[in-house]
Amino acid sequence: EPLYTKLFTMKKSDKAFEKEQQVTGLPLAGVKDQGEPANYVDPFQGYQEEYVNVTYALGSTVTREMYEDDQYNYINDIPKFLARSMRQTEETIGFNHLNRAFNTSFTGADGVSLCNTAHPLVGGSTLSNRLATDADLTQTSLETATQNLLDFVDDQDLKIRVHPKCLVVPTALNFTARKLLESDFVVGSADNDKNTTKGLFQDLVVSPYLTDTNAWFIITDVPNGLVWYNRRSSEIVRDNEFDTQNLKFLTTERFSSGFTDGARGVYGTSGGS
Repeated sequence: EPLYTKLFTMKKSDKAFEKEQQVTGLPLAGVKDQGEPANYVDPFQGYQEEYVNVTYALGSTVTREMYEDDQYNYINDIPKFLARSMRQTEETIGFNHLNRAFNTSFTGADGVSLCNTAHPLVGGSTLSNRLATDADLTQTSLETATQNLLDFVDDQDLKIRVHPKCLVVPTALNFTARKLLESDFVVGSADNDKNTTKGLFQDLVVSPYLTDTNAWFIITDVPNGLVWYNRRSSEIVRDNEFDTQNLKFLTTERFSSGFTDGARGVYGTSGGS
């Protein structure tokens, strides 16, 4: 079962590249006096993100002699090996967006990293989708992060209703996350306090493809946060070379990935240590 599909808004592409244009909402409605016209305003153009589809490929060759002498059914396993490698490629590329979430060398359409304390908004203010002080995964830090994303605003600085969808952690935080999300009472406390984070998330994603053992992320229900465009699904073909009599296997896939509204689609921290 793929993990990356739980993080991304999955879309189908039919072009060499796709462009997603953000548009701001409208301000609050004003009072309309009797007999007076209503106030008409236009939305502003937001940031534009471009997704260029890339082809990924991997092949393997079997000589005729290997085919004739194969005693261990290795050749029949080659398509399975290729399929597994392509799935690992998808996972690695997908989770690399989170691995680079705090790296200022990898920026989105708004010019800053995916998780940043100062995402510039079209209306002029900024939005933070990162803890002001990075912290390890604890009851307090998880509650603080959740509270912060509940206060997200749109580009007109109006409150929007954002909810956490899934918690994403590296394997090192697997059991810590499960205790926080599944315990009836506050973890590590002698008080009889209810665990407010239980049932808050639809899913927990424990990923071996996250490289930082301290970083953790929350994927929200905002559409088009992390986006994945599938141009051509993975396929495996085989053919023979006439002159060498080699049997060749090849798998290819074409897709692109990134983030359009990453500022609201992802909340993250690099951890406290």
